[in-house]
Amino acid sequence: MRYNNECTVWHKNPDGTFITLHYPCWWQDVEAENISKTGKTDVDTAMIHLPLDALVSKSDYIAKGFINFDVIGSVTDLLKAHKPLKVGTVSTKDYGSDFMQHTEVTAR
Repeated sequence: MRYNNECTVWHKNPDGTFITLHYPCWWQDVEAENISKTGKTDVDTAMIHLPLDALVSKSDYIAKGFINFDVIGSVTDLLKAHKPLKVGTVSTKDYGSDFMQHTEVTAR
């Protein structure tokens, strides 16, 4: 994979604590709106390609760039300070050549 940026992942451990991880990534912002009878709703998301061995799961947070911030107490400190996106899906793409294998993440 070719990467265009670096990203920071706050991975949630089974005991509820978070660890901060940094990976090279291909970050693509996706902007969209849903229009319904009650009005417009933003459904902005990001599609991120990470290395195949990246430690990331559905309950994690991710942000573009290298961010040196450890979650010590509550995750609300992280949400206020850096406004990360919450990981929605994680899909392992482990087929094809080794150069193309990656983990695909969507977040909002």
